[in-house]
Amino acid sequence: HKAIEQIKTSIFYPGGLPVMLNGPTGVGKSYIANLIYQYSVEKGVLSDNAPFISFNCAQYANNPELLSSNLFGHVKGAFTGAETMKRGMLDAADGGILFLDEVHRLNEEGQEKLFTFLDQGVFRRMGESEGGHKVNVRLIFATTEDLEKNFLNTFLRRVPIRIWIPGLDERGEKEKKQIVYMFLINEARKL
Repeated sequence: HKAIEQIKTSIFYPGGLPVMLNGPTGVGKSYIANLIYQYSVEKGVLSDNAPFISFNCAQYANNPELLSSNLFGHVKGAFTGAETMKRGMLDAADGGILFLDEVHRLNEEGQEKLFTFLDQGVFRRMGESEGGHKVNVRLIFATTEDLEKNFLNTFLRRVPIRIWIPGLDERGEKEKKQIVYMFLINEARKL
């Protein structure tokens, strides 16, 4: 109940509030992020054609420059092989939601760049030294890791809604049965 109320608060707050979904692997963080998007569209907070962009930071954990380029975009000549300007995920999610899964894989520089966006509402593409770009994006983050140990304090201060999603072993018998019934009903529909 508390998690749902926190989510609703983030959705209906003017301009939205960033959300951090935290919990063990397999508890449904990505599923919840998608439900947040669907609910936001149903309630008219987002338009019917608002984008929902899901980006897994773990895919680029060993290449922070490529991760940064994918998130923020880059300008021509920003690095070897940057032949043209490229828009990033923030641009692609304009008017909708950007879901960053495994966000603990962002290095400190990436967290600082996101902090600047959360704080000032602007970002720079890789290779830009002046100006900034403004987009209207709601952010949802997901991690399995301890927040205090894996994130900069400056970053965490800009994410006011932090939701713990408990694992199955932490849920009551009634809820476990409801989950099993839901899975059985979904399988029955497929068959």
